[in-house]
Amino acid sequence: MILKNVLNFSAVVVLALFTGLTSCDKTELAQEDYHNYSDDVIFAMHQNANCGKFGCYEFVFPVTIQFPEGETQEVDSYEALKSAIRTWKVANPDVDERPALGFPLQVITEDGEVLTVSSQEELMELRQACRRSFYDRMGPNRHRGHGHFCFRIVFPLTLEFPDGTIAEVENPRDLHATLHEWKRNNPDATERPEIVFPITVKLEDGTETIVESREDLAELKASCRGDE
Repeated sequence: MILKNVLNFSAVVVLALFTGLTSCDKTELAQEDYHNYSDDVIFAMHQNANCGKFGCYEFVFPVTIQFPEGETQEVDSYEALKSAIRTWKVANPDVDERPALGFPLQVITEDGEVLTVSSQEELMELRQACRRSFYDRMGPNRHRGHGHFCFRIVFPLTLEFPDGTIAEVENPRDLHATLHEWKRNNPDATERPEIVFPITVKLEDGTETIVESREDLAELKASCRGDE
């Protein structure tokens, strides 16, 4: 009887340990799934705008996220973007529709032009304006682990407008406000504001480098993208 009770107790302990390990594995798997989900959403945002590491342009933060139920959230970095998407998905695991980019959106081109994108239609025009299809190189999930961006602008910086006027901007919000006002006052302009070089940019590994010209910026972008 004693031996039987011992064996039964041992079986219960083993079952409890197995259940605990299985539960831990499921938790870790869920965390990995949410991590991959946020990476996939950011990749889709980049692909939709031809932005990021494998695109023609780079986001200028802050960026607005448009969630499926209509709510929006402004984020000031890729870390915050990824965290916001992951947090939303944890709270909405059964929603199939994905978060998307909100408008207006600012991007910087390889030539140092800063563009304001006000709608999905303008976003499609932006994508089509860069005829190179870098994202065609990426197979399913092959983007994972490749990072999100090539560089981020370090503030403050100087903008030059098509009429030759100059504006100093101290932070991303000042940049957004300045560009929004300029576009409102110049809705039919074909030329765009440009960043005055040299500028400092932060690379994805956290290091900073000085970019002396638009040619150097294009070269930096091409090198990061892996162009041959």
